[in-house]
Amino acid sequence: MDPLALSLAVHVPAAARGDRDAFASLVDGTRSVVSAIALAIVRDAELARDVAQEVFLSAWRDLGNLRDPVSFLPWLRQLTRHRAYHVLRTERRRAKRITTADTEQALALALDARPHAGAEMLAAEERRLLETVLDELPDEAREVVTLYYREGESTAHVAALLGLTEANVRQRLSRARARLRGSLLDRFGAAARRSAPDATLTTAVLTALAVGAPAAASAATLTAASSKLASAAAPSLAAKLLLGSGALLGAAGGIAGVLFGSRQLKRQARSGEELHALRKFERTSVVLVLLTGLMFPVSWRLTGEAWSQVATFATFIAALAGLHLVWLPRILRARRALETLEDPARAARARARERRMAILGWTLGLLCGTAGLVAGLLLEAK
Repeated sequence: MDPLALSLAVHVPAAARGDRDAFASLVDGTRSVVSAIALAIVRDAELARDVAQEVFLSAWRDLGNLRDPVSFLPWLRQLTRHRAYHVLRTERRRAKRITTADTEQALALALDARPHAGAEMLAAEERRLLETVLDELPDEAREVVTLYYREGESTAHVAALLGLTEANVRQRLSRARARLRGSLLDRFGAAARRSAPDATLTTAVLTALAVGAPAAASAATLTAASSKLASAAAPSLAAKLLLGSGALLGAAGGIAGVLFGSRQLKRQARSGEELHALRKFERTSVVLVLLTGLMFPVSWRLTGEAWSQVATFATFIAALAGLHLVWLPRILRARRALETLEDPARAARARARERRMAILGWTLGLLCGTAGLVAGLLLEAK
């Protein structure tokens, strides 16, 4: 029996029952192979990361249907390939609608004298390198080559992750080296290592689960939380929990809106540059919520005062406002200008609808977060 499959199988039953720590262990153990398979198919590191996140969310939802825990890794590989090919077909249809804006933006970037322009050009060049090499590689070698460089050039580990023999892995690597000159493959290896997923992917997946987990998993999590609260009846501990979880209820509502809204915005992107910026915006928003969640218990432990919780929540709201009221409009400025030129009346209706939804989202988020803070402070005062 494959040792890797057995080590993963240990966590599958608990994860299927809604244990997010167990599921985090599964994500940590398989994010490299999932991302490598996705990259081999979609040929874009940013898009591959999105595919990997969607695959893990689907795995969390459907894990209860997996009869044999040992088959988790083969099942996950198949799930990744299916999702990646679906996304690839969708992206190809979307690419047909993208105009020459990509070329114009690339030219503008080349002429940009700002400090970040050079870094952006290098990132774009690296993305093109990954795409070019993956296009040149034989179909059966793409997953192997990508994973080989990302996993420390270990044929044994690649074989275990992909369910192949070491001889088969070496054979596919040999074909890749015969197809490409060594310098190009070395550059690809360096780019593949830099684009490899890290712990932030696991964090993003768990954050997304916290925002919108399936009913069964949510029920299990709520049951566990209830038992903990029952055993810890001290008012001060309950206050701390309310201060953190109540305030984060508003944060969770805000990030749910971000994930839902950015998903639609990415589908409507008019250029590759806009799509890249939207993905960066989405990740930044998730990280902001994560950091805020960490700051609640840290600030309470350091001060033991209610003002620290209020300050943390206020800082979160200010940062979220900066993202939505300053950064996002800049990302969408070019698209909105084009929409206004194409159909002014329709664009005006769309802007009015966006304003209404923004007001609703901010109102609900602020109300939920403030209610949690007040409840916690009142309980602490007793």
